Amino acid sequence: MKKKMLILIIPLIVVVLLTGLWLYSNTGLKGFEKEVSNFVLPANVEKIALKSGIGDSGGNGDYSTYRVVLVVKTKMSIQELNEEFENRNLTFSSHIVNSDKPICYITHCENSVFKSDREFTLEFDELKNVKDFNNYYFIEFIK
Repeated sequence: MKKKMLILIIPLIVVVLLTGLWLYSNTGLKGFEKEVSNFVLPANVEKIALKSGIGDSGGNGDYSTYRVVLVVKTKMSIQELNEEFENRNLTFSSHIVNSDKPICYITHCENSVFKSDREFTLEFDELKNVKDFNNYYFIEFIK
């Protein structure tokens, strides 16, 4: 009897663990990060790094807003990058189509630390050895 129970319990535990792992990597913050990571950038834009975290949206202060920040290197200006994202008519699960909010927020890198307007900070080790930040940009996606 104990052997039969063990044969039933072990596969059940494996299924529960695999389901949990799938949910962790395909939903929530990790799912949003994966969605942004799979985005195909224009040929003249190089992806340097990607990080995510949870921060404040400025609304109710519950610090439950998902944020994914992509670091890119390109000779394009911020205006050209914004136009590129707008012209592609992109949608992510986080973006409400036909809303007045942009799909992303682009800021120029000044150092290896991204600081949002809403008390959210990410440090990118990949930028620590960069001396000239002229062609580096942070692209922030918010959900």
